[in-house]
Amino acid sequence: MPVPTDTAYRVRRPLTAAELDTIRGRIDAATDTTTLLAASVIGVFDALLADLGQSYPGTGTTPQQRIDPSQYAIPQMQWTAIADAVTNRAHAWGGGIAIGLDLVNLMPSAYDDPTVPAPQLSDQDHRPQVYRLEVSREAADEIAACETHLQRLATFYGPSSGTYQQALSSWHRQLAALFATSLGATSVVHRDGPLSLHVTTGSGLVFGVIFHGERRTCLAPGCHAETSGRTSTDDPVVWQPRYDGATVLDHPHIPSYPLDAPQPGTWSLHS
Repeated sequence: MPVPTDTAYRVRRPLTAAELDTIRGRIDAATDTTTLLAASVIGVFDALLADLGQSYPGTGTTPQQRIDPSQYAIPQMQWTAIADAVTNRAHAWGGGIAIGLDLVNLMPSAYDDPTVPAPQLSDQDHRPQVYRLEVSREAADEIAACETHLQRLATFYGPSSGTYQQALSSWHRQLAALFATSLGATSVVHRDGPLSLHVTTGSGLVFGVIFHGERRTCLAPGCHAETSGRTSTDDPVVWQPRYDGATVLDHPHIPSYPLDAPQPGTWSLHS
């Protein structure tokens, strides 16, 4: 097959049906995420480099021999199908998220070609048949505390308030993420401070479900004070500069939310 005349790439063309079948076979035969990533990337580049009479460099290659993925391109539909097949296969080991990020850096470029159909490279669900979620006693207590906090927000601000609805939707979104079977066969949840959780997954991915409480600040113009954290409503209210050098006026401060109110906030996931 002649090399395209497009000077932006060394090779830019669709993969043939036979080449796609070979790549699919390599994906299906992988035994872990490491061999899966190598087999899929090498399969794509072996097909493209054949146009130049070359093959993918082996181990111990010099910098001059290394492949620059940006010098090669396949149609976007084929790129996406390969990436989907690889991440789906990686779900067997809980590595779909990590390997998806690696593919972005290792695969060739993609270009739009509406005449190239999307190939079907994956027709099997490789996620674990049984997913085990282990929750420590402290984490279970903290999950209950989060639900109690939500009820306090609903009682104080109202169930239709933006304060409650934003907190509710963010908490339930992160809670549902704990049941994602693409994370491996097992995940373990521990407490990670007030209203927050620490999660270790079977894939090796570690992340936190963190509560971001809204700071109580002074609403008076020109005053940049905030209250220090209080463990109970019996603690004295101490106003302090919001940041180094902030102006704190000597006046009765106007809190951004009542001193006896539960703290507004939302939950987010951080890896």
